[in-house]
Amino acid sequence: MNINKKQKLQTPGSRRRLVTALGITGWLFKGVLSVFTAAFLIMAAAGLILYAAVKPELDKCREIAYDKLAQMDRSDFSMLSDTVIYDKDGKQIGLINAGHYQYMDINHISMNLQNGYIAQEDRRFKNHNGVDWIATFRAGLALIKHGGEVTQGGSTITQQVIKNTYLTQERTFTRKIVEILLAPELEKKYSKADIMEFYCNTNFYGHRCYGVEAASLYYFGKHAEDLAPEEAAVLIGISNSPSAYDPVSHPDASKNKRDDVLKSMNEVGYLSNEDYEKAVSSPLKIVQKETEGTDENYQSSYAIHCAALELMKMDGFEFQYTFDNKEDYTLYSERYTAAYSEQSDRIRAGGFQIYTSLDSGLQAVLQTQIDASLSGFTELQENGKFALQGAGVIVDNKTNYVTAIVGGRGAEDPFNRAYLSARQPGSTIKPLIDYGPAFDTGEYYPTRMVNDHKWEKGPSNSGRRYFGNVTVREALNRSLNTVAWQILEDIGIDFGLSYLGEMEFQKLSYVDNQVPSLSIGGFTNGVRVVDMAKGYSTLANGGVYNDRTCIVKILHEKESELTKDMTPFAKQVYRSDSAFMLTDVLKGTFTSPYGTGRGLGLENDMPAAGKTGTTNSSKDTWFCGYTPYYTAAVWVGYDIPRNMPGIYGATYAGKIWKNVMDEIHQGLPPLDWEQPDTVERRADETNGIEDYFSTTAQFRAQQSLHEKEQAALLEELTQEAEAFCAREIRSVEDTYAVKDEYASITSRLPLLDDGEQRALLLEQTEQRYDYFVSIISQMGDEIRRHEEQKAAEEKKAREEAAKEAEKQRLEEDKATKKNSFLLALETVEELEYQREDAERLVNDAIDKLSLIAGDPEADALSDRLQTAISRISTLPTAEEWEKLQAQEAEQEAKKEQEAQLEIQSSQARLRSSLSRERFKWNNMEYYGPGGRGDE
Repeated sequence: MNINKKQKLQTPGSRRRLVTALGITGWLFKGVLSVFTAAFLIMAAAGLILYAAVKPELDKCREIAYDKLAQMDRSDFSMLSDTVIYDKDGKQIGLINAGHYQYMDINHISMNLQNGYIAQEDRRFKNHNGVDWIATFRAGLALIKHGGEVTQGGSTITQQVIKNTYLTQERTFTRKIVEILLAPELEKKYSKADIMEFYCNTNFYGHRCYGVEAASLYYFGKHAEDLAPEEAAVLIGISNSPSAYDPVSHPDASKNKRDDVLKSMNEVGYLSNEDYEKAVSSPLKIVQKETEGTDENYQSSYAIHCAALELMKMDGFEFQYTFDNKEDYTLYSERYTAAYSEQSDRIRAGGFQIYTSLDSGLQAVLQTQIDASLSGFTELQENGKFALQGAGVIVDNKTNYVTAIVGGRGAEDPFNRAYLSARQPGSTIKPLIDYGPAFDTGEYYPTRMVNDHKWEKGPSNSGRRYFGNVTVREALNRSLNTVAWQILEDIGIDFGLSYLGEMEFQKLSYVDNQVPSLSIGGFTNGVRVVDMAKGYSTLANGGVYNDRTCIVKILHEKESELTKDMTPFAKQVYRSDSAFMLTDVLKGTFTSPYGTGRGLGLENDMPAAGKTGTTNSSKDTWFCGYTPYYTAAVWVGYDIPRNMPGIYGATYAGKIWKNVMDEIHQGLPPLDWEQPDTVERRADETNGIEDYFSTTAQFRAQQSLHEKEQAALLEELTQEAEAFCAREIRSVEDTYAVKDEYASITSRLPLLDDGEQRALLLEQTEQRYDYFVSIISQMGDEIRRHEEQKAAEEKKAREEAAKEAEKQRLEEDKATKKNSFLLALETVEELEYQREDAERLVNDAIDKLSLIAGDPEADALSDRLQTAISRISTLPTAEEWEKLQAQEAEQEAKKEQEAQLEIQSSQARLRSSLSRERFKWNNMEYYGPGGRGDE
């Protein structure tokens, strides 16, 4: 009874608490529901906006995916074909083995390799449907976190098979979406085992190894099914980046990557701890088992090089040829090496057809002439190659293509010196870096006079001969080093060097900057034969450089024609009038009596221009020359430079050039260069020599001179402004110096053309001067005292100067009086007879004796006068003097008469001898039978 009552009494309170709890819960539920609803609506709206934005790109991706899916075939997952190189006629000139390829089915691929790939690259491979959304989401977060920079991948093995087989290697969101769309379809069509099989057979493992079987044989000398865990891990690392993890070139990096893969396998459970420790502790053993492949020749190696450059260009690589400093050079070299290696590896991986401009007929001519001309040099290096080598390049000036390239003696030597080697060019560089740029300034022209002389710390001429004032034409034809040096220093070393950069010369270094020896070929690394040929071809084409190499087109079996949008880039490097005048001067190499290439002119009076080049001790010898049809550059020297006494650019290199050019010009009519409208032929107003002149040279010379003056003024004002801003006021004297410097800078700033620089320097100077003014205003008393002291010192100095001047005037007056007396005294002393005016002369001297009163020498001079007076009485009278003079004259006349009589006697004797000898001249009868006879 009591219990029920209690329960009844408690029921209303419990109910109220229950209602309250339910009310709170309902309120919270509604709140949460509202938040979720709002969030859902916001996300839906954002999704719709995002979808609308990406829909066009998504539709494009679907189209790409559909096209790939519609054409998908199992054969797609086998190896690319060999890369083939063709000459201009479509004839195969080279084949790059794409990897000694063998397709292996999954049953013959080691589980260590399969498991290693899964552990390292796609741990959910066996479970996902082609896309690992967790990994993709993680990669997306990393992408956002790092501001759009790709720091980790999210691709599955399935996606990588698609990328390797159907897509390009470019990193774009379009490619990623296509991967995601295709991956599930690929997994519907093929099993996981098939996909792993495709993956292992389509990866590139470096060293021309395409597919896991070729890689296993090359690196370890065993089949893919026999790979141990540590060996499989090495291959997995290589396929990730063949260049970076190459165990031959980078063993440490390869081993670190191997160990990373093994760690992944251990973490997943594919390797026990014991097997992991064993594998990690094993040394890196590489066999490098070579199989038969195709040896590269000079044509194919150069074609691959040029194709790699073209692919880099298409990929957006920015090439650079001159460098500001070491850091600039180093950073570029690293970028270039990485990009070049990537494209070179891609070409060697197969699938390319490279069509070139290389002419096998011209190639044979060039190779034959180099081999034949150097055949007398049989010395071999330790590697079996000829010690003395040669290289040459031919450019077709009409198309701007390289048509022939020979990298050494004999076709068996794989090292192509024509583009791989850099050598000192000697004087062949002068037209390109010295004279061409100098002509462009307008300050130099063929008849301009330059002084050829030897000066300290300057170069010497060949033969140590110097010719004084010579024309620019003569200086280049004689190849005078001192003149080239002067010209480059005058126009600016980096200005001349920039022309080589414009013509895409490789091998230039930051160390070459501001080095005057560049004027005569003294480079840090040297230059390539192919670059010299392209440089001279630029002169042959009126100063226009064209960046064509030997690549006509590049096809890829999975990407069709890669170069369909490739267009040659041409630019005016040298002015057309400069190129014409320089070409005319270089004709003198063959035709001038002092040309260094005399005897190398071409047959059939074919107009040609060229230049010899010989470095110190003839370590490198060159000849570069051209006609309107072809340009050829030839180098002869030793791989390891050494002296070649008696060999010059005009000997072997020059003769090879002539023989090649004569042969390839057979049947071509003589053709000369057309004179530009901006060139006229007239007499030089300064020396009267007739030659070619640019009609715009005077204007350009004035402009060039003004630019030099402006550059010098800017440098001078910049240095003065920097010094002005760095100085401090430490004394009153400094206040005067500050005012003078300020006035000097500000008075010359208006002369500066560059308004931006002028304003900057003025602002810096004014700011610093305002600072100085504030200091000077606090030094009023100090400055006043200093000026008073300075005024007193100046007054005292003026008084002392006046006294010194008065003293000097007195001394000069005494000296004048003394000289007057001495002149009168010497006149008396020099009397030769008793002249009628002797008494007057003596009285004059006596009167002037008073002028030396007080002189320390007065008494001695008075005694001299007394002696002179006493001497007069001993002199002959005037009549005696005249008689004596007459006698002397009579004696001289008698001697002259006797000498004349003696001469007349000799003349008579000689004429008698002439009469006797003249009978014998041209009179063979005098000698009788047998004639005169020889001594």
